[in-house]
Amino acid sequence: MTPIHDADPAKWTPGDFPAGKADIAVDIPAAGLATLEKAARAILNSGRPMVSFDRADLPMPGLAEELEAVSREIDRGRGIVILRGFPVADRPLAEVEAMFWAVGRHLGDPVSQSVMGDRLGHITDVTDTDPDARAYRANWELSLHTDMSDIVSFLCVRRAAEGGISRFTSAVAIHDAMARRHPELLDILYRGFPWHRFGEQAVGEAPITEHRIPHFSEREGFLSCRYVRNYIREAAHELGALSAREEEALDTFDALARSPEFCLEVMLEPGEAVIMNNYAVLHARSAFRDGADAAKKRLLLRLWMASRTPRPTRPEIEIYGAGRTGGIAPREGAAPSFKRRASSD
Repeated sequence: MTPIHDADPAKWTPGDFPAGKADIAVDIPAAGLATLEKAARAILNSGRPMVSFDRADLPMPGLAEELEAVSREIDRGRGIVILRGFPVADRPLAEVEAMFWAVGRHLGDPVSQSVMGDRLGHITDVTDTDPDARAYRANWELSLHTDMSDIVSFLCVRRAAEGGISRFTSAVAIHDAMARRHPELLDILYRGFPWHRFGEQAVGEAPITEHRIPHFSEREGFLSCRYVRNYIREAAHELGALSAREEEALDTFDALARSPEFCLEVMLEPGEAVIMNNYAVLHARSAFRDGADAAKKRLLLRLWMASRTPRPTRPEIEIYGAGRTGGIAPREGAAPSFKRRASSD
């Protein structure tokens, strides 16, 4: 019998947050803001690369208590927090990046998020120069999915002229809804699917995973989800079409996940950072349009992080050989770009 996870705080619906974004928000206090500014100055004045600064280099008096609470909420709580109050207006981007890096180092260990080896990434539309860019560098709609790390965080620096609404869904809630409404489909999702690595495999790695990636998996009583529909679709294009039953299982999951019953929609404002547990929370984004001024294009900063107290997961959940603490292995001269048959996340 498939277990139900009513005791897991990562099982939630929008109805649990009647005030919307405010119900999952933590505000940076004045003392914490002063701490962040001091940390940014230390990084920028050091002459050292920002990525060389670790947690011990960046003490957080005035913010440590809040960050510890955020970390607990991400690893063992609801799996989602919005940290508000980063000073992004009229600040040099390098200073904002340094403040975000300092916070990230207290939440986990940043890992490479693409073959470029970037541990602090920019989410912005580059399709004018790279039409095959990975979808986080494009402006089209992204379907609900998980990223490839324990924790992901996005800090909004600039909103788009139009669109760019963020969407979040509890994967635990969708699992239990399927267990109650469509139990006959869950075995397919537990079995999982081969995934295409979209050209970001390490040297010596195959373009498609050698094993099935479980959509749902359990370990030590914790449910985890790993899902990007187009990575599954691209692998199936090369290996052979999915069965009708497999398509039905994925379609049912998608329909539930994007329904108003389960999907929370918020607009991230400049200075707000969402932090998520990638095994418990799915995220998506509506399409967006930038204005004519290139200097005001939509921009979010992104961190992928290995948690210091991670949710227990099965090894089969990993797509890349570097594993949860390594992210995507860098390759010299490579870019996260892949000519595909459908948009992908």
